[in-house]
Amino acid sequence: MANYMDSVDKIEKKKYISEKTLELISKKGLANFTMEDVAVACNVSKGSLYNYFKNKNALIVAAFTALMEKMLHFFEEKTSDSTSDCLEKSADIYTQIYSEILSSFPSSDLLRLLEILLNSTHDPSMMQSLTKTFKDYYNKILSNFEKIFKSKSSALMLQAMFDGLVIYKAFGVEISDEEIQENVRKIVLCLAK
Repeated sequence: MANYMDSVDKIEKKKYISEKTLELISKKGLANFTMEDVAVACNVSKGSLYNYFKNKNALIVAAFTALMEKMLHFFEEKTSDSTSDCLEKSADIYTQIYSEILSSFPSSDLLRLLEILLNSTHDPSMMQSLTKTFKDYYNKILSNFEKIFKSKSSALMLQAMFDGLVIYKAFGVEISDEEIQENVRKIVLCLAK
């Protein structure tokens, strides 16, 4: 019986491997999963992984891309019925989304991811891939915000604030979830006026 990897093209295989890697990272953490773990999860040889990713860091960046895609789908699903006519509902939706993301992303993994992203600046092809991923992701997120705020700069300010909260959390700054929810909601309502 042929496995999934035998029946799909290279792009789909890379996506599949990235998603399996993301699952492993969620279970084991960034520092504790191996290329062998990924090979077993994908039912391929370890050597075959190197046909798709040049090293573990490239695989982690691909998994991060898969995570961003999942977050974007989650975000779009939650906001699909949100309109600027109902600012209170939009504020509640965005507050819930950010709260869920902040509470579910382990700080140690974020710090490891930041380390990998910073180290990737020395690899032009990896940096190009990361730049494209971030640009695509943020443009999609910002277009959702622009529907409510009618302003790209307001949308960007909200996203930058959220990214800052994630980084502060990763460095150990404790902020209560209730306080974050209350203030994010106020900021969304303020920016949308």
